Amino acid sequence: MFSQAIATGKDLVALLRDAALFVLAVLLVLFPGQFNSILVNAGFKEGSIAGFKWESKLVATDQQLKNTSDRIAVLQEENSKLLVALRDANSKAKDPELLRRYEELDATNKRVEQQTEKLQKEVSTTLKSNLPFVEKARASSDQKETARPRSDYGVGLQTLGMDDTARLAFNEKLATEGYSLDPQTATYSTRPSWFALRSTVFYYSPLAREAAQQLAVFMKAATGQTFAVSQGSGYGVDPARRDVTLFVHYIKP
Repeated sequence: MFSQAIATGKDLVALLRDAALFVLAVLLVLFPGQFNSILVNAGFKEGSIAGFKWESKLVATDQQLKNTSDRIAVLQEENSKLLVALRDANSKAKDPELLRRYEELDATNKRVEQQTEKLQKEVSTTLKSNLPFVEKARASSDQKETARPRSDYGVGLQTLGMDDTARLAFNEKLATEGYSLDPQTATYSTRPSWFALRSTVFYYSPLAREAAQQLAVFMKAATGQTFAVSQGSGYGVDPARRDVTLFVHYIKP
């Protein structure tokens, strides 16, 4: 009885798994744009679903759509110029056969224009819906490509409950790790009102968050303490250097 229940449970799990894969495959086939948007927004770049290979190339596809849209506009303009030339030629030649061909071409051109206008609207709608995801993908790519070296970051070490000798020693460790030192560094025997309640690394721009996290890891390895990472208010920080300014509030245990 127990083994039969286990077997039934396994079959049920397999059935649910297959059903889920089937639903995902249907979504991928019927709604590729929306499904791609959901996956890109969730941070996925590539996957395999029910035998279908899915890979996000949103930025490249978006550029291809823009190029296609521009090319369609150019072709429409060239086609219109050609029809004008044919009409002028016919008015001068007054050839019935040429007139018939012109009327056929004109009718075909109108049908093509209607189709291309519809296509242009669809391309425009797709580009508009893709815009937030394209911007997100480009921002992520730009951030990776412009990763700063540690020497770009100025670190201001503020300590509480230790002497200057210990603070200066930590400044030397920071310099050895490749960080630049901010001139605003000090030792406090009593807690100022603005001082953090626990050891913390502060950053002042979202672009510096990852660097602050890396600095917190280094400080933990150097002190044995876990450092919080928080975005500071930026009061007193040069607005032009918020991307590269980090402050450390280190409280002696």
